[in-house]
Amino acid sequence: MSQEIVMRAEETHKAITRHYAEMGARYADLDVSAQTWTTSSASGACAYVFIYLQVDLNLNFPDGLSLTFNGKGLVAGLGATGTLGGQASFNVDPHTLKNAEGITFQAAGIGIGVGGFQVTFFKDNTYIGHAEFYGAGVQLGTPGGGWGTFS
Repeated sequence: MSQEIVMRAEETHKAITRHYAEMGARYADLDVSAQTWTTSSASGACAYVFIYLQVDLNLNFPDGLSLTFNGKGLVAGLGATGTLGGQASFNVDPHTLKNAEGITFQAAGIGIGVGGFQVTFFKDNTYIGHAEFYGAGVQLGTPGGGWGTFS
């Protein structure tokens, strides 16, 4: 075996190991049994035109808090879902999200044969929540993502 192949395999192994170690450190404080905040009602729409992605969500919580999420990003595809009903859960107090900086998201279609989309939220590159919306409409062609704000 050539020295170049050995060196490339070792470097790739180190890069993958570093990636998983960084992910582990980033998500080390996550606990599946920790408190969660779940919406009492939610609605949302997703539209995408070639590379532009727009996600608009209305999230209502049992204590009366209402949040609107406006996300913009990139995706490959063409279509729109219309307004769909859904649900969202967070592992951070949603009161802290209003006008918070560092919010990013990933959006993807729910699955083959099911109309809808899902959105995963991050703050400062750390997972904070997830939402799913179901109903009639065209699905996202490919996963996309971008940045957004809660107001």
